[in-house]
Amino acid sequence: MAEAWDHLSHGLERVELGGDVRAMTAGYLIAGRLKLTEGDIGAAAEYLEQARPHVESGHFSHWASRFERFQLELWLAQDRLRVTVNWVDEMLQDEALQGRPENEVAQPAMARVLIVKGDVASIKQALVRLERLLQAAEAEGRTGVTIEALALQALAQWRRGERTDALTALERALRLAEPEGYVRRFADYGPPMARLLQEVRSRDVMPDYVKKLLMAFGGDISSPTPDQQALPESLSPREQEILALLAAGLTNREIAEELVISSQTVKKHAGNIYSKLGVHSRTGAAARARDLNLLD
Repeated sequence: MAEAWDHLSHGLERVELGGDVRAMTAGYLIAGRLKLTEGDIGAAAEYLEQARPHVESGHFSHWASRFERFQLELWLAQDRLRVTVNWVDEMLQDEALQGRPENEVAQPAMARVLIVKGDVASIKQALVRLERLLQAAEAEGRTGVTIEALALQALAQWRRGERTDALTALERALRLAEPEGYVRRFADYGPPMARLLQEVRSRDVMPDYVKKLLMAFGGDISSPTPDQQALPESLSPREQEILALLAAGLTNREIAEELVISSQTVKKHAGNIYSKLGVHSRTGAAARARDLNLLD
């Protein structure tokens, strides 16, 4: 990863000196994606903002979907679920992506947000879009898109309780991905994908490749997944209330206003919730709560 970053960084410097705006736009987006993969959210956001004026100028409309996908993934990494869901709802309302260049680039990101959103209607919408994307990708022999659609399909089916279908879809994705050496295409989906891969690993499916993928998530891959553990300490009524608002995407300040308490009190409750659920972020808390059926 470091070698790839050094090569890209030097190339980007040369492009900036040369004034090639098209290449700069591509370079900013690629550099931002690399930084996001490394977990450097601040640097990723800076590169996104450097690319923004060039994309929004209209001169490079073919990069718009890639830019929007990067924006969605950055919002998810920043736990800005509400703004992410609002953007996707707006796109779905008027089908703003239809007929645009690189429509297929943004579709997986939209499906991922719908899966994170997690309600019955959103999961159904995600599966419909992924099936459409999968059929087109398979018909045209686009392996990368096929793998991504299958991986997301597995996450959506698992969230809906269709575990056999989820594991079947994931195994198909893994068998296509192993010869090409894909890792980030799975690791970028975070803890939900790690839990699915742990399940696949327990069934001794492609053990060497699955172990390699799990190592990309970091931590002890032998430890039990959240789904295998009981909640060690139950949430108080107030914590359950705050958890529901966190999962809905409200900020600490908005939760404080809703419940007529201080932001500091919300922050303290959120820390207790994270500790009890064994997570470190709002997105993780929401996913864990849905796994445990703690949300209505």
